[in-house]
Amino acid sequence: MTVLGLNHGEYNSSAAIVDAGRVIAGAPEERFSRQKRTKAFPGRAVRYCLDEAGVDLESLDAVAQGWNPGAYWAAYNPLLSGTRVRREDYLYSVPDNLLQVGDRRAPHWVAMSFPGGSALPPIYYVDHHLCHAATSYFTSPFDEAAVFTADWRGEIQCGMLGVGRGNQIETLRHLNLPDSLGMFYATFTQLLGYQPDNDEWKVMALSAFDVDASEEERRIWETLRLTDDGWFEMDQSYYKGMLVEQPLLYTPKLVSLLGGRVGLPGEDAGEWHFRVARAMQSVAEGIAVHALTHLHGLTGLDRVVLGGGFFMNSVFNGKVASLTPFRDVFVPFAPADVGNSIGSALYVEHSILGSPRDVHRSISSIGPQFPPEGVVASLERRGIAFERLADPVADVARLVERHGVVAYFDGRMEFGERALGNRSILADPRPADIKDRINSIIKYREAYRPFAPVSTVEAAATYFDIAPGAEIPFMEKVVPVREEYRDALAAITHVDGSGRLQTLRREDNHRLYDILLSFGELSGYPVLLNTSFNVNGEPIVCTPDDALSTFFNSGLRVLVLGDLVVCK
Repeated sequence: MTVLGLNHGEYNSSAAIVDAGRVIAGAPEERFSRQKRTKAFPGRAVRYCLDEAGVDLESLDAVAQGWNPGAYWAAYNPLLSGTRVRREDYLYSVPDNLLQVGDRRAPHWVAMSFPGGSALPPIYYVDHHLCHAATSYFTSPFDEAAVFTADWRGEIQCGMLGVGRGNQIETLRHLNLPDSLGMFYATFTQLLGYQPDNDEWKVMALSAFDVDASEEERRIWETLRLTDDGWFEMDQSYYKGMLVEQPLLYTPKLVSLLGGRVGLPGEDAGEWHFRVARAMQSVAEGIAVHALTHLHGLTGLDRVVLGGGFFMNSVFNGKVASLTPFRDVFVPFAPADVGNSIGSALYVEHSILGSPRDVHRSISSIGPQFPPEGVVASLERRGIAFERLADPVADVARLVERHGVVAYFDGRMEFGERALGNRSILADPRPADIKDRINSIIKYREAYRPFAPVSTVEAAATYFDIAPGAEIPFMEKVVPVREEYRDALAAITHVDGSGRLQTLRREDNHRLYDILLSFGELSGYPVLLNTSFNVNGEPIVCTPDDALSTFFNSGLRVLVLGDLVVCK
């Protein structure tokens, strides 16, 4: 059974294709269009997925979209359904009017079929948060788990509590607007002077600074109330994210509560920024812990999967097992909206069409790859001199050790927000000034933001405070760097002694794994700094031409393309 999944109209449009329960191809549209976080229809990503799977539209069993217009049938829409302007509106207005006569219950998904020789297969429109749940549960290694999703908003919801068993996901409780954890976080992101629904990771980095934020935390809690059913309520006199008078998400009352000032775009972060960010992160964690504790009581399960944009919060992800009753925690490689192309396809295949689930290990490298002759053609077309590496593993390790920073392009492109070793900038994790060097030559981002480490799964527990053999494959959790190695691994250690770790098994990426071992022989540490191969504000590179353009438009000096190297 083959299903094409779409995330269209939400930030970072994407497409993915699933066959027999396996995600065989997927990519964000931004990687092809080079328009970061585009909402455009993912036409180029769709073509890539179909080509990779060797199928056409007519041979698909279904198409799935990660948003359900039928969710709005929960209440009658007199503007659209009572005064139809175009006959095309019948697709919505006829069911809406019929529900006035019958039992009005909005479905969790709706389907459109195209009989009469149409080239289109059935299209299923699935609730946004069911897609988040499906991305998390169906890509997890669990055959049964509690499910918690949270983001700014879906159709009329901002999250769900549920449970996954076999090939089904049961919703135990909808978390409805306007009480949105994602919007809460976005409000303070904007208040601090950053772009909401985009720069939350900057605020997360600010929250690590060691300041006394107890008074700010107390005041923020005054604007909220935890409820007995596992969620919270926002005092709407402080928040206006659901009101028409956006673009401001906060009210003057919230500004006054937190000192009467608002952060300015581009200003240097100071004591006030650190205190507000730290306080808000702590409150957000408290809300999520409250929900997870309630969910554990509902399910009695010790495993949980987490989805939705809030769980890009790797700081909180790394604390879930210690702050809640859950012992095993899974966060997918694409928990935000971009992953809903995967989730919608998996939900349709398993939960709607009834295909049995084969629990297996998921990987993020499902994007385009390029044969060596294609890479050579790109170099020769531009007249760029290159050399062939005699021993790619040992040579790359030596290049990192010698130059400090190396752009690295190899294998299939990763799906999602993070590069995990195939479209990466690799750097020496030891010198403290490496962060400044990377920012000066390519990233051009705030100096306080940390860079992430990657280590072999066998060695990680030596340098990071995790259990031996623990896996963090998608750089999805922040963990403490062991105190005795913080100075030695200064480039990947944040101000609070933490790092957003990626652990690597050889079977997931044998080339990078062996590079880590080789670098360990040179330096004593099988650890590298790993950050995405892109200039700040642009998508991660996809093609060899993207890699070359980024390389020559930045201060990077060494670029590895598979077995080839280009040096300035």
